[in-house]
Amino acid sequence: MLRISKTSIELKALIISLIMLLINGSAYAGSVTEKEVRFYGDAPAYKGLSIVFESVSNYIIPLSSPIITMPINDEGHFDHSFALEEPAYIFADLGRFRASIYIEPGKEYELVFPPFEARSDAERLNPHFSFEEVALGIANPESRDLNRNIIEFDAEFDYLHAQNAIRLFTNSDTALAAKLEQELDRKYSYSHPIFEQHKTLSFLRLRQTASRQQNRDIIAELGSLPVRLMPAYWKLFNSLFKGFYPYGFKDSIQTAISGQVSNHGSFDSIVDIAMGDTLFRNRELTELVILNGLYEAFYNKTVPENTILAVLQNAALTSSTPLSKAMALDMYAKTSMLRPGSEAPGFSLLNSKRREKSLSDYRGKFVYLNFIHTENYACQKDMLILEQFYRSMRRELEIVTIVMDEDFEAMENFTEANSYKWDFLHFG
Repeated sequence: MLRISKTSIELKALIISLIMLLINGSAYAGSVTEKEVRFYGDAPAYKGLSIVFESVSNYIIPLSSPIITMPINDEGHFDHSFALEEPAYIFADLGRFRASIYIEPGKEYELVFPPFEARSDAERLNPHFSFEEVALGIANPESRDLNRNIIEFDAEFDYLHAQNAIRLFTNSDTALAAKLEQELDRKYSYSHPIFEQHKTLSFLRLRQTASRQQNRDIIAELGSLPVRLMPAYWKLFNSLFKGFYPYGFKDSIQTAISGQVSNHGSFDSIVDIAMGDTLFRNRELTELVILNGLYEAFYNKTVPENTILAVLQNAALTSSTPLSKAMALDMYAKTSMLRPGSEAPGFSLLNSKRREKSLSDYRGKFVYLNFIHTENYACQKDMLILEQFYRSMRRELEIVTIVMDEDFEAMENFTEANSYKWDFLHFG
């Protein structure tokens, strides 16, 4: 029996990424300002589609936000410029692939997309579906260096890390970690601030594997670096600070922090106490460590929910940086959602007559919200039961069915073939 290992899948993705990055030639000319980025090229397999590029705005939850929506015309051509203030790591979900790229202001990228492979309905509706991750191809050589160096470095780093992980961990072999770091540092000498920080963060993760009980030294080094919304930073952050709050702080700090949180103290005062630990000199990092700890405590049930919500709400207003404020607000929204007495999350979707319906249209009514796929036999049977329910209860409540089929026409066909009287809304 043929067995496909995780390693072979990762190798396939790496090969696709490298081939796409090494495609030569540039067929287009254009210019952008120093605060813009231009994407251009041809992708016949994606003609008529709009590609949504996103960035991870919160690596703790996690949560992503759209950056741009790029239309591809009926001939498969695209040429799109957009504003960008600083380098960013972005991605787009392209069928079964999640394709990513590091981009910089002032640069143009002739993009090469992976072959289009549509997800099946089962994959699309599976909350545990895992995209095959690849790098977006860059055809113009002048914009390729940063991504190429990161991909090649990561491939070798991950291989060496995996090959030596047991020895590094069980023997606390810091000498081996230093040797691997020196070899990689000599081999990958590309000079670029993003790449250099990427290497530094990767090397800290390598040292962490060998250090075991010396994470405080690594945390101190992390504190000397700027916080970035980049994968390498948050791989290390999540590894260092999982389960850190409050017991990772010095003993004298633990009690004071816990007491201030229990008393619904201001977020500023909690962070001030945490920075009494000489390990923490970077206020933004300290804020993120506290936020991460409170978010974990909410789901671990180690701190009362109302206490955490009060602190998160205050943090969203008083944190020292826009990133900390935004992440605190994200966490508050996530943890307070669907709690008794809280406002229901809104939506605006099209009904079978292509008219927009919003949750506010049902204000003041009891709403029975349900989800279906029109080809699912169990869902079809549920509709028969719901019809009986509707006939007996239609004066007391509204039934609203959210249709998860990818094609809008599937919902139209389903509602035309049946005589259900309540609202069907498309969320494909």
